[in-house]
Amino acid sequence: MICCINCFRDTEIRAAIEMVGRRGDCPICKKANTWIYDSQKDANRTDVEEMLNSILDIYVPESDLPITYPDEEKTYIEDRLLKDWNIFSGTTGEVKQLVSQIVDESLDLDTRIDKERVGIPQLFDEAYLRDHSIMGKYSWSVFKKYLRNENRFHSKYINLEMLESVLKRTEMIIPVGTNLYRARVSNKKGYTRKEMWAPPDDVASPGRANSKGQSCLYLCSNRKTTVKEIRAHAFDYVTIATFKLNRDIRILDLSSIVHSSPFYSGEDKVAYLVNESNLRQIQNDLAKPMSRLDSELDYLPTQYISDFAKFLGYDGVKYFSTFDKTSYNVALFDSSACNCTYHRNFLIGDLDYRLTAV
Repeated sequence: MICCINCFRDTEIRAAIEMVGRRGDCPICKKANTWIYDSQKDANRTDVEEMLNSILDIYVPESDLPITYPDEEKTYIEDRLLKDWNIFSGTTGEVKQLVSQIVDESLDLDTRIDKERVGIPQLFDEAYLRDHSIMGKYSWSVFKKYLRNENRFHSKYINLEMLESVLKRTEMIIPVGTNLYRARVSNKKGYTRKEMWAPPDDVASPGRANSKGQSCLYLCSNRKTTVKEIRAHAFDYVTIATFKLNRDIRILDLSSIVHSSPFYSGEDKVAYLVNESNLRQIQNDLAKPMSRLDSELDYLPTQYISDFAKFLGYDGVKYFSTFDKTSYNVALFDSSACNCTYHRNFLIGDLDYRLTAV
């Protein structure tokens, strides 16, 4: 088998191919003079085939699938791979050619996966999902509907033990001395430094990471981004305050719960596949823009995750800024972890409005 770095999107596989240091022409995607992997010459120098085999090995040929396996979920391996993973960059035909060569050379893979339709039995195995999926046999969207319309406080739709395990992988420390920022729309006079803190519990309105009546200090890593976050209008006055951490804070980085590659660890690849789509939806919901017309109920699912982080003893959660992917926000549960060191009033001169078709 000969393939090249351009046959893949996955960063781990691309790095493994480049590390070999061999250049040549790729017979699969037809790229010339590029980094290539030749299984006859490079098998002992990198683990490219082991990585690909670990993915292919989870698929079962149709003749061995349980009789209850949904027929609409059975499909050919090349289509399944492109749907399930963000590993390959080629066309269906190129993926088919690559898989056929891997199967032909493998001593362990079932050759039928290259001929029959395939499936993953665990995806429809309730016992497996109960033990390995953060949502059990359900999905994040089903959980959101249940939380909003049926039961706010108790749910069979989420596996808290599994969720804790997944979230703990995102634990990080923001060091003492870090500056973070908060903005509020004000009048010409501006707010006092005392007024720039989180609102008291009894008047706190609901947000992405807090329920109504729960005080939470929302901060941002970039001063200018705070103006976008509060949706200030042209010619509004805004007060921007600087908050400096007076101790290290231990938080969950919910902007990193999604992994760019299934090969980042030795995790069960089926468990990765089962959870990754739900984790991506959680990450997207945390960063999703909310308009003034949205219901407070739309915050419930992300409030649930944040409440769980607080229950586990973390100081806050970090998530992508809605308006600037180079910045991040921190919802700080305990505002005593910082000091307000500076504040100033500003006049918004103009805004750059961009229209996006919907």
